[in-house]
Amino acid sequence: MQSQLNAQHTQGEGRGRFARSLWLPSGLNSASAVAYLFLAPSLVFLAVFTIWPIISVVISSFHARRGRNQIFVGLDNFERIASDPFSQQVILNTVGYVALGLVVSVFGGLLLAVLMNQGLRNIGFFRFPFLATIALPMVSVASIWLFLYSPRVGLFNELLGGLGLPRSNWLSDPDLALASLFAVYLWKQLGYFALFYLAALQALADDVLEAATLDGVTFWQKLRHIIWPLVSPTTYFVSTIGVLNSLQQIDHVFVLTQGGPNNASSMALFYVYEQGFKWFKTGIASAMTVILLAVLLTMAMLQFVYLERRVHYD
Repeated sequence: MQSQLNAQHTQGEGRGRFARSLWLPSGLNSASAVAYLFLAPSLVFLAVFTIWPIISVVISSFHARRGRNQIFVGLDNFERIASDPFSQQVILNTVGYVALGLVVSVFGGLLLAVLMNQGLRNIGFFRFPFLATIALPMVSVASIWLFLYSPRVGLFNELLGGLGLPRSNWLSDPDLALASLFAVYLWKQLGYFALFYLAALQALADDVLEAATLDGVTFWQKLRHIIWPLVSPTTYFVSTIGVLNSLQQIDHVFVLTQGGPNNASSMALFYVYEQGFKWFKTGIASAMTVILLAVLLTMAMLQFVYLERRVHYD
């Protein structure tokens, strides 16, 4: 009887191994199969909404629409972007916006966090105006600043008029339009970055900063030689987020300037929107998107090589 039971058990195990071998690839055990099953939804989502759109836009960048047909044109779309003064201005606007936005928002966010971290009475009233911007979408922020920039009843022109200075048409002046957009972005971004830096500062050991104060270290020396190295992981994180956010800015451009006047405030993502959905030049829009992807990949690699090696996690 025992021998029969052992024989049936052996046969059952053999059938189980055979069944698993029918659907499991070689080299995979049941634990690996379960892991891949859990990963499957994320992998499908990644393939459908990330990998395939990237492949599709790369293919589209080598084509141009002729009526209802897509004609292969090779690198013609990229050559048109490189030779078009309109596109060149967009690229210059974007590069300057991203570079200046990254530097000012990172260092400004750190300085703001240091000030908010002071143990002052009623410091919460000082933190609120900067941190409240995190909860506001960019469209709402742009609508608020649209009123502030109003030529007739805007707060800024009222202040200039009260000081006896000439009023400005902030959003219609080619010399001021891009700077006006940058002020909106900075007001929105500073509180966001300051929140991360504030969390990093509150996690630091107090004895290090107190010892530096007792040794007569100035505020700027403490900021440069002590605080800045200690919060380097946060700097690495916010700089990466800052590049992504600045390249994705389109909401406030759409609300405030529509890229004008005379292309003075147009940026890459708004250019893609206009080319693809306004003028239906999908090839040009795809080519600019590929350029943006290449820039993002390059900057990510540079940040990884340059900043990651200088990050201190201890």
